[in-house]
Amino acid sequence: MEKPLNKVIDMATWTGNWPFLKLRYAELSALKGKLQSLHVEQAFVAPIEAILEQDPMRANKALLEATRGDDFFSPVPVVDLSYANWTEVVELAANDGRVRMVKLLPSYHMYEISERVLEPLVELAQRHKLLIGLQLRVEDKRGMYPLLNVEEPDIVRVVKTLSYFPEQPFVLGYPVIAELTQVLNSVENVYVELAALENVDITLLLKNLYSLDRILFGSHAPFFIPEAVLSKLKYTDAAQEDVEQVAYRNAEKLLEWCKA
Repeated sequence: MEKPLNKVIDMATWTGNWPFLKLRYAELSALKGKLQSLHVEQAFVAPIEAILEQDPMRANKALLEATRGDDFFSPVPVVDLSYANWTEVVELAANDGRVRMVKLLPSYHMYEISERVLEPLVELAQRHKLLIGLQLRVEDKRGMYPLLNVEEPDIVRVVKTLSYFPEQPFVLGYPVIAELTQVLNSVENVYVELAALENVDITLLLKNLYSLDRILFGSHAPFFIPEAVLSKLKYTDAAQEDVEQVAYRNAEKLLEWCKA
């Protein structure tokens, strides 16, 4: 039975140009129009160019300017912990007043996730009440451009490191279903996005195997087709309250931490 979806908070969208693929809905106006047609009320959006540019600052500033005055988008600046100015990016985010999350891409920015590397960022994030998104992957490795050989983080090491900071909420971007046991059974401060979790009825499976308390809706648009990700909530044998929990209630609860 199809479930109605009258409210959705999308915790994982992108905007900008990806050099290896022409993305539909890559521009903010097109992305907003598509998501609103699917009853998305708020979208967290990160700049695609910040993934590959040597310094993500330009793309972050452009994102903040492009989304100014539009409450639909919550900008998500990208922080490169291997680059000397990463603290300036966090301060830029904190001073903006609209930013609730910053995003890390350790595989693309070529550093390992460790307690030593993360501790200074967590201190700043705690001070400014910012969520930390950690993008495990941007594309399926099988579909990558052949010369773009990006290694995926070791999920065991990632979870062990995040466990050192129990007071800091983290959001994992693009986890796959095989990684969930390590995440959801090991730590309580880590949330996961739904976009790449695949099963015939993934919502019901997650409820039965784990709990839906830390599952967030994230479309990974425009890399993914948002209708396809939403179908995981619309076509499920899970209860309506379970669907709403993933669609927006978990996100609302998580965002309360940013206001505390």
